[in-house]
Order: sequence, then C-alpha cells, then structure tokens
Amino acid sequence: MRVRVRPVTVAMMLAAREAVSKVIRSDDREDLDLRTNIALVGELARRAIIEWEGVGDADGVPVPATPETIDLLMSNWAAFDEFDSRYVIPALKRDAEKNASSSSPPGTSAGETNTAPPVV
Repeated sequence: MRVRVRPVTVAMMLAAREAVSKVIRSDDREDLDLRTNIALVGELARRAIIEWEGVGDADGVPVPATPETIDLLMSNWAAFDEFDSRYVIPALKRDAEKNASSSSPPGTSAGETNTAPPVV
C-alpha cells in the first residue's frame, strides 16, 4: 500500500487539536488517552491523505480516499500505527522543537559589556 499525503499545515494541526478538545470536553472519561490519540490521528489522516494505491474493498476492488474510507483504514491497527509513526509523530516532534527555541530577551545580556558607544 502507498499513501500520498499533504504536508502538515497550521490549519490541519488546529483542526486536529479541536477534534481532541471535543473528546476531552465530553462527559465520557473512560479511555480518554486512547480516544484523544484516535481523534488526533484520525483528523490528521482525513485532512492529509490525498490518494492511495493498494487499498480496496472486500473483493479487492480499489476504493477512493474519502473521509469514510480513510476512517475505515485508520480502524486497522497496522495502518493506524504506520500513519501515526511516519506522519503524526514527526509532525508533533517538529512542533515541539519549534516551541523549545524562543527568541532571546531584548537588551544587553547580564554580565556582558556594551559594545556600542552611548547615543549623544
């Protein structure tokens, strides 16, 4: 099976976060971690997968990549796990790395001497 995907965008990540938020806001607290992970991966799969090869119905007839068929594919553990490990986790790692590098504070660093002369 081969899957063609879009690059992760801000809009896709915001939609995935909203899907997770809906799960968290629900009254059902059972298996919350499991359901939030399924919501995140499923939402990204629906928004990312453009087309595929090697995916068919019970008779082996190829099926198009639609939100419904993508959901069915993601209900298969092997497909879910591959999509999660090859697409979702790397995207989340890139996002986490980006957030760890904040800009430097303005002004002169403590303990350093000024290199510019004063303005007159």
